[in-house]
Amino acid sequence: MDYPRLSICFMFILNFPVSLATPQSEFRFSHCSTSGNYTYNSTYATNLKALLSSIPTSPNLDSDGFFNSSFGRNLNQVYAIGLCAGYHTLASCHSCLNNSVQAITQDCPTQKEASRGYDYCMLRFSNRNILGSVDDGFVYVTRNETNRTAQFNDVLGSLLSGLRRRALVDGERKYAQEMTCYKDYRKTYAMEQCTPDISKLDCGKCLDLATKDIFSYCSGLYSCFYVRYSCVIRFEPYGPYLFYTVDARPPPPLVAPPPPILLQSPPPVSTNTPDMHDVPLSCLNYSITVITIKCYVSRNA
Repeated sequence: MDYPRLSICFMFILNFPVSLATPQSEFRFSHCSTSGNYTYNSTYATNLKALLSSIPTSPNLDSDGFFNSSFGRNLNQVYAIGLCAGYHTLASCHSCLNNSVQAITQDCPTQKEASRGYDYCMLRFSNRNILGSVDDGFVYVTRNETNRTAQFNDVLGSLLSGLRRRALVDGERKYAQEMTCYKDYRKTYAMEQCTPDISKLDCGKCLDLATKDIFSYCSGLYSCFYVRYSCVIRFEPYGPYLFYTVDARPPPPLVAPPPPILLQSPPPVSTNTPDMHDVPLSCLNYSITVITIKCYVSRNA
């Protein structure tokens, strides 16, 4: 009668990761400005329609996932920016922005300025020049209210600081992602991104403001998704199922070879039970596997 117990062990292994592995591009926000309106048959409406319809087929989306352009002249000129998240695939980028183009004028049918955001992309248009400049007038934050320990803020601060430095030197996308481990067994995945059209200096300023806000809005929490029009910061415990991807680009070459490794005698084996808070994150999956196999053996012994 060991079979039901054996099934439970295997079901734990098979079902645990599958329940998390369904990434979705969720709708996040829609914002309609009150700065001015246009009428349906106006020149501005015609220019807006022409500009938005050109975004999903823009060749720039295939290279860096970014669109910025304008259409029209003088008071009827329309400016638009479309940004795909740095973790996007080509298909998800086009799909997300196409959905945004279809929905943004439904949400804001007569407003001269509007924006719409998803997990994979953000779209905005305006009657003022928004190209190549930082816009601090909008902030969107969503967070997980589950608390972590206070010490996690130190780990997160170090992680975000390192990502800022990497995003500033990423000339194509201004994007960086990373994973870190913490002693509560949870890996934390984070990303930072600026719109490619702003300067390195402005990108740094935007990320600094975002980081400061994160420690006000999301201090000690498991996850946070923070959006400004010019930069985005996100951290989650389930990054691979939401946004974290393996960067295919090779790392930069080492400036100097690493120092030689000095071989030492292995430390004596301790007979004491280890403190699980000191077990590295990389050991967690291994521990689960061993426990499961042991369950299998002991039930059939």
